[in-house]
Amino acid sequence: MTNTRLEALRERIHHHKVDACLILTADPHASEYLAGFWKCREYVSGFSGSAGSLLVLKDKAYLWVDGRYHIQAQKECKGSGIILQKQDNNNTFMSFIKNELSEKSTLALDFRTLSLSLKHELDEIMNAKDMRLTNLDLVGEIWEERAPLPRSEIVAHKEEFCASSTAEKLAYIRKEMHALGASAHLISSLDDIAYITNLRGADVEYNPVFLAHLVITDSEALLFTNVAQVRKNLTLQGITLKAYDEIEPYLREMKTSVLLLDSSKVVCSLTECLNRNIVLVDSPNPSTLMKACKTKREVVHIKNAMIADGVALCKFFAWLEEALSAKMAINEVDIDIKLTKFRAKNQLYTQNSFATIAGFNANGALPHYRAKKRDCAKISGDGLLLIDSGAQYQNGTTDITRVVPIGRVSSAQKRDYTLVLKAHIAMTQAVFPKDIAMPMLDSITRNALWREHIDYKHGTGHGVGYYLNVHEGPQVLSYYALPSPKNRVKKGMITSIEPGIYREGKWGVRLENLVLACDVAKPKECEFGEFLCFEVLSLCPFEPSCIEKSLLSDDEIKWINSYHKKVFKALSPHLKGKAHRWLKARTKAI
Repeated sequence: MTNTRLEALRERIHHHKVDACLILTADPHASEYLAGFWKCREYVSGFSGSAGSLLVLKDKAYLWVDGRYHIQAQKECKGSGIILQKQDNNNTFMSFIKNELSEKSTLALDFRTLSLSLKHELDEIMNAKDMRLTNLDLVGEIWEERAPLPRSEIVAHKEEFCASSTAEKLAYIRKEMHALGASAHLISSLDDIAYITNLRGADVEYNPVFLAHLVITDSEALLFTNVAQVRKNLTLQGITLKAYDEIEPYLREMKTSVLLLDSSKVVCSLTECLNRNIVLVDSPNPSTLMKACKTKREVVHIKNAMIADGVALCKFFAWLEEALSAKMAINEVDIDIKLTKFRAKNQLYTQNSFATIAGFNANGALPHYRAKKRDCAKISGDGLLLIDSGAQYQNGTTDITRVVPIGRVSSAQKRDYTLVLKAHIAMTQAVFPKDIAMPMLDSITRNALWREHIDYKHGTGHGVGYYLNVHEGPQVLSYYALPSPKNRVKKGMITSIEPGIYREGKWGVRLENLVLACDVAKPKECEFGEFLCFEVLSLCPFEPSCIEKSLLSDDEIKWINSYHKKVFKALSPHLKGKAHRWLKARTKAI
């Protein structure tokens, strides 16, 4: 199938007299999870991971993926002729275009998927070699049964869970616009739009967002979306509805003199509609930092969501323990289905926040593994079962990873589990200066692993939205990201801490909680500025039988016991029977 599609694409490359076609994992909204209509890279390559870039030439094809997906890409692209590239700072599709494409080459790319910031980078390379970039949707020309754009219902986020009204958010954004000298603001990122409008949808899998663009001026806010999707009798505060496909005609006629936008979140198919006299101010969307810093009221709601999630997890793990003891036939897909059912019993649950990762033994070594019925592993024998899962509740978004012992656990597996737990505790206990760039904190987490010459190829943490995207910027806890003013730690930010060890072909361990950046309870000094720390939000015990106590310091043991005491106090009033017994057994002092 992949070979046929590659040949069809090469025919279009020849027809249009271009030299190469670049297919990004992207849509017009800088989304991480794509609607079916925009899964062009997956359609052509067969690789289903959430990130990657495909470059198709007249006689070869290259796929760049990061360390999370090396094994998966090898498997899914086997026999296709696609040459896998292990992406890092020295090996990217950008460096390939710069070093390998011939001068005067023409590169085709769908500008609806090309951010303005990436176009600027490409232009520098293209101009240096007298190459040309052309706007062509070549995949669309060969995709006969392409999925339509989604049309889910757009609803209001319940007022009781909204900390600020749309009018208050618009007033704040207009104030920030004026400070930057802008008279209008273009927003295409769906989580920003959902946050500003206090609306939610289901156009993108796992994210409660809807397809739209938003233009804010001094006097109006125009929401370009599928008007038919808006629930009848929905009251919109200060928002005027326009059809989704009216955005380009509107931009062509726009009279503003200075337009604010985030070049990493707006595609150049839109900016090329603008009058050349309009001055562009490239700055992060004011709403991005606003929604990243949760208010006290939002934090209260999120903590309630964490209790609901912890209760569901305890019931699930108690069921799993009983099912395994009864020799019930269980596979990785069953794990996903059963866990989802326990979460869905909560009336505020709407959907999972990402595809559940349930990987047993060797599959647990694939950081972004997703089990499929036809070839998933059975949960039997001895080993480790890694479960990374989360949910969207109307009062919060969750994301948590735990590892379950199955049968006998080896000393090597216990050692890995304990080292990862030590790394997790180190970051959780950290105290750091206010406004430090979050990537600089990553070495605190990894130190326990680096001392053993162990590392992992993904970030340690990501921001998490409030009933929004499970991966939310601007903060990122990863030394792979460059420190910048954009990713400074701010009070109210919710971030994951998820170190791991992955033994290819054997097992994987990852332990993840969500934490809240907050003031230090009792500052020791004031002379050197303000300091922040993390409060743990996730509520689920770690597995005592996997912990090698001799590897832990007294302080680490104290932290584990304190955390488990907190978990039991929060969850036990909501549990009974086997779930209560399961929780009590795992929260005893070690």
